[in-house]
This record gives sequence, structure tokens and C-alpha cells, in this order.
Amino acid sequence: MKRTLRSGYVSILAVVTLASIMLLMLTASFRYNIQNQEAQKKTQIRVDYTNREQALLRAVLTEVPNSAIRNMMANSDSSSEGVPSRWHWIFERALEKAGGETALEKNFADVLGINPRAISGNTGDGNQGPIRHTISSINTQPAMHWFHVNAGLNNTGNLLGPKYPETLRVSDGDIERLDRDRPIITTAKTYAGEEQYKVIPYPDVHFGYVAQFENFVAKRNWWAFSLTYGANSKSSTGVATVKKNYILSIYEVPSQLALGSTGNTALGKHEDGTEWGNIRISGGVFATRATTEGTLDLDRLASRRGISVSSDSSIGGVTFDNFTGDLPSREQYEAENANFFPISNSADSGLVAFLPIARGHESFDDLENPSDYKSASPTGWNYYSRPAMQTVMKLRVEDVISPEDQTPTSISFTYLAGGIERKVIYTRGNNWPTEGSSKGATFPFHLESTRIERRTLAVYVGRLAAYLESIGADPLSANSSLMVNANYRDNVKISKPNIPTLATDISLILRDSKDFTAFPKGFSLVTPFRMYLVNDVNIVPNGIDGTGNRIYPPISLFTPEKRFGMRDQPMNVALKGQIAHVGKDGDRTVRPLDLRSGDNDEVRANKIEADLYSITQPDQLPPITQMNWLVVIEQVD
Repeated sequence: MKRTLRSGYVSILAVVTLASIMLLMLTASFRYNIQNQEAQKKTQIRVDYTNREQALLRAVLTEVPNSAIRNMMANSDSSSEGVPSRWHWIFERALEKAGGETALEKNFADVLGINPRAISGNTGDGNQGPIRHTISSINTQPAMHWFHVNAGLNNTGNLLGPKYPETLRVSDGDIERLDRDRPIITTAKTYAGEEQYKVIPYPDVHFGYVAQFENFVAKRNWWAFSLTYGANSKSSTGVATVKKNYILSIYEVPSQLALGSTGNTALGKHEDGTEWGNIRISGGVFATRATTEGTLDLDRLASRRGISVSSDSSIGGVTFDNFTGDLPSREQYEAENANFFPISNSADSGLVAFLPIARGHESFDDLENPSDYKSASPTGWNYYSRPAMQTVMKLRVEDVISPEDQTPTSISFTYLAGGIERKVIYTRGNNWPTEGSSKGATFPFHLESTRIERRTLAVYVGRLAAYLESIGADPLSANSSLMVNANYRDNVKISKPNIPTLATDISLILRDSKDFTAFPKGFSLVTPFRMYLVNDVNIVPNGIDGTGNRIYPPISLFTPEKRFGMRDQPMNVALKGQIAHVGKDGDRTVRPLDLRSGDNDEVRANKIEADLYSITQPDQLPPITQMNWLVVIEQVD
């Protein structure tokens, strides 16, 4: 049978038009998705680059101070290209540490189960080429060859512009050139007027050595560089690179806080459990690791390795919450207050590192390993980091009765005369005056027999000015510091002083110590001996400040053991100024306000009164002080 179908027609134009519209819509959607994926890819690569930049900068932060120290050590003055403390190798090591050329390390890929033969979709992954493609100086300085940084010396500020810090001055062109090649820390760098330190703004970092927006006493060494991450991969990624300018600073910070310690430090109680009584502390406190005890009240507390706060303590008004039993978070506190959190740890502060320069027992000794022969920096590391090495005058025990009896029979005294070091030797029974003789009444160094049954050497500080004049020495403005030690290096009969001291060791008694106004720049004394303070120390003012307060000459006493008095009854101890612990005692807990009496070597908490405050001006610094480094990396807008 023949089927009859209905008639009809097809519009080819309508079909083609509709199909074209649908195809265009599909193409547009596909193109839009491709563009989104491209934008996401570039955004992800930029985030990746930012993370790698931060990792690189954190690695640089740890590398630079170590390299600066190496440049101060012996045999570091080599001009070889392979010197590890050059800027080139600092950045190369930092790049390697940061993993800046690998998006996903092999060990992480293994953990995630990613096949090593998998093809990475990160087109920026891989070798970034020579470090100069990533790090470069901001502006070219006159030089014989290419440098990675601009050093903040002499005319660098004019070259870089007003956004950069004040430059230091150095007269030696070799040092200026060397500082562009490697980080150099030296006393040859100064501010105008040959000043080592000045009052400068504290950097805007979340580490509360001083309060936010305040000034502190320091010297700022700085280097500027540009960081351009991914420039070598631009052709494959299609991502435009961004050049960022940074300043890396090493602030040399002389110890200036009311209370500081480079050990594990307990604050608030004495060793016997007695709470601090008449102890007033204004300003900041620093400790490598700090634990507060009792009802301690501090303005600020900073640490390198952690802080433990007791429930009854208050730091800058921050206390434990009565309901939660927790301290407020740093973010919460800073959101609610126009100030930094008063409890700070350098590890929580981004691109910041705080390094106390502490050498432990070596701080008190100037005879063991003193040389930094052929160091790149004009200032050797031993001289810089050990207070004993910085002293000008040297009083040494040169001979003793026997190895069993360390009673001195001969001493030497070294001093400056006409800027030249000179030495005189005094021998018992020859030219060393006794205390009861006419010459002995003005002589500053004597043997002394005491009720504590120790071999003691007494130093009469008040006699030094007249004595130095009598031997033709330079005045006390030049001879402003004294080392007292035993010459165990050149005489086998002499024992090296023990720390802690033994009953057979020599001790030092400081006498005639009330008035230090004869020292125009202050006075510093360093000794490995136990030191007995038997008189008032530095109680005569040399002026009055603008607010009517008395000004006293700045002094510093470095000794591993300090004892107050030698009477049968313990003395009252009233202390004003700063206290610092400079030793490295491992896990031993330090209690810096456990001041011991000399009669029975005990802490008498009810006899101690202290008013501790921070130094605010360079002229308040004594000739020798403990040094700290604050290392900061900041981006320049």
C-alpha cells in the first residue's frame, strides 16, 4: 500500500542562523572559561611568587647576621669569588634554603602520592637562572664590577632618595667598597661627629624591645636591594614580574633596658620563693626565655624563645581573663588598642630577628683566643663581642707564690700614654708599695687580707686619676676602662680563674668607689674574678638634667660573681640603673635580682631595694656595654 505523507518545507536559513547563534554562545562561553583559567593561573603564579619571595627573605634574614659575624673572624679577608660571606653567596644559599626554584619538593610529592613522572602545570617552576636575575642593587654605584646591594654609606642616600635611612660615614674607601660585596659591621662606621650611636626611631615591627613609635639608642647599618621574582620564567608563564625594593638593617643596639638577660630567666621571685619587694622596673625587660612568677607588674616583656606568664602577673596591663583563664591574643589586643602587644617574641614578628651578642664566660677573659687575624672587617669578632677585649687599661697578676697558693707576688699594669700602649711591672719586695707605706697611700693596687679568708686584690678607683698623671699616662677620658685578670697564659704557676669561683681563686675588692666624676666618659671594669663591693658605688652626681634629676657618670661592672659587703651583718643594697645577665648558662635558671651578700654568700631579699630604668641617650652609655643586634627587612614603598 502506498502511504501518503503530509507536505512541508525546511528553512535552511533559520537552521543555519540558529546553529550559528548557539555555536557563538558556546564559543564565547568556552573563551570566557579559558580566560578565567588563564587569570586564575596567573593569580596563582603571583601568589606562588609572593610565597617564594617571603621564604627567600626569611632565609636572607638568618643568613646575613651569620655572614656579618664570619666577616669579623680570622682569615675572612680573602678576595676569592668563593668566599661564603659575600652577598652573592648569601642570596644563593637563601634561595636554596627557601626552595625558591621548586614548587613542590620531592619528599612532599611522595607524601601526597604524586608520581615523579607527573608533568607540573606550574610553568614558573624550575631554575630561575643566576641570582642576579632575582636580586640586584637598586641603583648602580661607581664600581669596578657588579654588586647585588647598595650599602648605606657616605653618599648612598643621595643616590637612592629621601625614602631611605640616614647613611653612616666611613673614611676608608676600601671599607665602603667591601660593604657592597659583603655585610660589614665595624666601629669604623659612625654617625656625624664620629659618634657610634644616636637616638633613632624604633622600626615598625611587632617586637617590643621598646614601645611602638618610640626612639631608642642604636646604630643602623643597612643595605638596599631589589627583588624581582620570576623574571627568568616570564616568557613561559606570561606573568609580568614586579620589582620590589627592600632595606635590610642590622641595628647595633647597646644594652639599654632596665633589665636584660641572655639566659633562661625567672622574674618576680627570689630563689627562696620570696616575692620581689622594693623592686621598681620602668620600661622594657628582655630575656632569651622568660618566666614570670608571683604578682609581677612590668611595662613590656620581650623574648627570643618564649614567655611563660603567671596568672597573677601583669604585662603592660595585660592579665589572664577571669572567665577563660587565657591571655588575650595579640591580634585581639592590637585591634582594640592603638599599640603593640606588650608581650612579644621575635619569632612571632615576621622579618625580624633579635640576637644578643653573648659569649658566656669568654666575656670576662681577654687572654684565651683573643686574635682575629686577617679579618675582613676592621673590627674583629673577639674584640666586638667580648667586653674584656675592649678594655684599655689592664691589671694582671704576673706571678704567685705557688700553684697551691695563688697569692700575687707580681702584677703588671698596661695603660695608654700618648695613644700608645705602655706597661709597668710591680713586684712585691721591690717596687710594689705596701698599703702602710707613704707611697702605698696613693697607690691604687694592693693585696688585702680579709675575714673571708680569700686571696684578694684591691683596686682603689679614686686613686687612678692621680696615679695615671704621676706615670705620664693619658687622662681618664682615654683610660676609661680596666681589665683585672691573672696571666695564666704566660705563667704555669698561675691558675686560670674558675667560673664559678673556687676558694683558692683570687678575688677582687673594689674600694674608693663613691665618686666617678673624674671619668668624663664614664668607667667600665671587667674581671673573671669574684668582685666584692664594700663601699658605696657612684653616689656623687656630676650634674642635673632638665627636669631637676641628678645625673651620675655612666659605669658598668662586668663580673661573673658580684658580692655586696664583707661584714658579719648583711648590708642593705640600694641599686639604681640597669642590670644585665650576659652569660650563657644553658638550662640553668637565672634570677638577676638575687643579689648576694659577701659575709655568708646568701641572698637577703629584705635587704634589696632596686629602681631600674632604661637608658634613653647615648651619653648615658658607659664605655663598655653588652651589644645586641636587631635584624629587620622592610619593603620600601
